[in-house]
Amino acid sequence: MLRTSMTEQALEHLEQLIVQEMPITEHLHFSLKPEEDGRLCASAPLKPNANHMGTAFGGSLSMLATLTGWAMMHQLVDNMKQQVEVIIQESDIEYLKPVCENISVVCERPDEDALDRFQDMLDRWGRARLDLKCKIEAAGECAFTFMGRYVALANDEPQPVSDEHSTSPLEVSSEAVR
Repeated sequence: MLRTSMTEQALEHLEQLIVQEMPITEHLHFSLKPEEDGRLCASAPLKPNANHMGTAFGGSLSMLATLTGWAMMHQLVDNMKQQVEVIIQESDIEYLKPVCENISVVCERPDEDALDRFQDMLDRWGRARLDLKCKIEAAGECAFTFMGRYVALANDEPQPVSDEHSTSPLEVSSEAVR
């Protein structure tokens, strides 16, 4: 079974890693915290993420949901025996109502069956994908939903030097991760 809870110190380290590897996220002023039932929450203040209307900018909501899913994947694969790279393959977003308050994204923990299939696929093929759901509530109602498909690529062997004929991990198609 994959572990899904991290210590406060580990989450702070993960926040630093995200900002270091994805510098644009620094402008979100986000923080991560574990929730009950294995969920992960990312929060960010409204002010630096506001648009011209004083509500949360859609790009900030999208970026915060994407990085929350990425952080959840990082949590899930953190204690695996093999090293993996995590990338997002695709996402679907619905903006249901304006967010007029500080932002809190909650990423749901996948069920055990999905985690077992993910682990089996990763063990067998060296790559696996997992769909993660995130949501944002505003004024007690669902304001935003996000479904992201994340891919884990085993990094057990040195990667070849890129040339015009090689495929980078960011170019993995859905056919390649079956």
